[in-house]
Order: sequence, then structure tokens, then C-alpha cells
Amino acid sequence: MADETAFRDALAQHAERRQGGQEILMALQENETTPRSRGRGRVVWAAAAALAIAGGVIGGTALLGSSPAAYAVTKNADGTVTVSIKDIKAIEPANAKLRELGVRAKAVPMTSDCAPLNGASMYNGSDWDVPNGVSNDSVTIGTKIPSGYTVLLSVSDKPGRGTGLGYTGPVQGPAPSCVLDPADDPDQRATN
Repeated sequence: MADETAFRDALAQHAERRQGGQEILMALQENETTPRSRGRGRVVWAAAAALAIAGGVIGGTALLGSSPAAYAVTKNADGTVTVSIKDIKAIEPANAKLRELGVRAKAVPMTSDCAPLNGASMYNGSDWDVPNGVSNDSVTIGTKIPSGYTVLLSVSDKPGRGTGLGYTGPVQGPAPSCVLDPADDPDQRATN
């Protein structure tokens, strides 16, 4: 609802600017009757055109606003962290925020040419906080992740998947730079 109100306010401001610009142009047309004023008229017309263009740029920016955030990393009151990544290009800034918050999780791209995760490097215990609230938009990570392990957040940019945001169980050692897309994993295809 707040977005709709902001949009309507911006639209009203844009309409007011356009109306003001039109009134200036009409006044200039009415005043341009003598040959002597034509030289000045051109300068005034150029100034009016520049004003109209500037108003259009300002109005366009107000109407369009900024694009939605490509990522969000939010620390919740209960200590969990909710991560949303809408653009694969936002992986690095999201990871920087995760590191800043001390969360042992890392966002990585999901690709068709990445090596499959080694089962030996996966955490086998059940005493960790499995991410919850998983949707195509976000995942909430708990604070209990085994020491020396990292939860991987996979981000896909394949068409028809939205962000394709997902996660793995904790992985031991240095976190890989990507995860294999399950659609391209022969082990995954064999079990489905």
C-alpha cells in the first residue's frame, strides 16, 4: 500500500511539473510577436526546452524510482538471518553482508559445469539449524551451524526459476565457488 501511495504522489508531482512547463511554453508563444523578440525568443525557447527536459528526467526518476534491491540480508530478532538474492550478480555483496554478520553461509551460483558436492565433505549430524522459510525469494538461516562448516545458498539464473534460491547442508572445509545444478547432476536425475 505504501508503494502505491508513493507512486501516486510521484505521478502527481510529475503532472504538476508537466503542467508548469506547458504554461511556460504557451506564455512564450504568446509573447513572441515582434521580430526583435525572436532572437531572445530562441534563447528563451532553448531555456524552456532545457527546463522541460530536466523536469522529465526528475519526474522519470521519481516515477520509476530505484529498482528493487538485488539482495537483502536481514538479521532477525531471534538471531536468525533471512537472505534474499534476486540477481546472480548480487552474490558478492550478499556474501560480504553474511561475513559481516558472522554467518557461516555463502551464496554461490548454481551451474551446469560445477563438480558435484562430495558426500564426505557434507555434515552428517542432525544437530544444526536447517534453513527454514525457504521460498523462491528468500531463505532463513539459523545460528547453529557446525564449526568448520558452511551452508551454501545456491542461486540460479536459468529462465523459469525466478532466482532459483536454494541451500545445501553444511559443507566442510573451504566452501566451493559453485554448486552443480540438480537438473544436470546424473546422481540427482537417477533418483528422480
